[in-house]
Amino acid sequence: MRHLKDIRVLVMGGTRDGVEISKRLREIGFFTVTTTKTDYGSKLAEKYSDIVISREDTDKTLKDIVGEYNISLIIDATHPFAVKASQRAIEVSRECNIPYIRYERPRKRYRDVIYVRDFQEASKKALEIGEKNILYLGGIKNLKTVVDIVGEEKLIARVLPTSVPQALKLLPPKHVIGMEGVFSKDLNKCILLDYNCDILITKDSGDRGGLNEKVLGAREAGAKVIVVERPKLEYPLLFHSIQDLLKYVKQFCIK
Repeated sequence: MRHLKDIRVLVMGGTRDGVEISKRLREIGFFTVTTTKTDYGSKLAEKYSDIVISREDTDKTLKDIVGEYNISLIIDATHPFAVKASQRAIEVSRECNIPYIRYERPRKRYRDVIYVRDFQEASKKALEIGEKNILYLGGIKNLKTVVDIVGEEKLIARVLPTSVPQALKLLPPKHVIGMEGVFSKDLNKCILLDYNCDILITKDSGDRGGLNEKVLGAREAGAKVIVVERPKLEYPLLFHSIQDLLKYVKQFCIK
């Protein structure tokens, strides 16, 4: 039987879930290598992983990292919308003949939420049903798409503080809110009311991404919620529970 410390697990992070998985794997006894999308994400993961690699700070490909660190297993805990990263990880696992496991936050459906395929559809729907301003909570990557359709006059964007400079290239300062974290129902409600918004656009980031608090806050503010659904991808092995994932990994690796 192999010693757990000799088994090197690559955790593709970028979410709070990735940090939690890395932390739990180390507690069990695995050697973990965590990749993150940004330097900021790396700083969050440093405390919970043996090695942390920021993709923002390296030219190495995923396959390079797998080879250099002699990885035995890939756990993909990237954001539900990071489809290209997941597709590449599946390819690398096959090329290197190592297992790939996907962790994705559980989904939850709301009766009074409008679900759409992408941010183009979300923007058009917002213009169709809204009369006041629109609160956008979909991340900096898709902000330009929404601005191009909705315009800057009615759009309020809440983004990470590190994304504020990019947002200010698209919107006037009074329409940009720089905040980090998962926010309470009451704070979401207050922002909607203070900025006179009757529409909230976000993506299906799950409860850990604060979706529940956004929906509840919007209900109390009398605003409609438009949610961009997660892209659909066929994963070789998928878990929605961190506990179940860890149990599987431990059983698989001690065979």
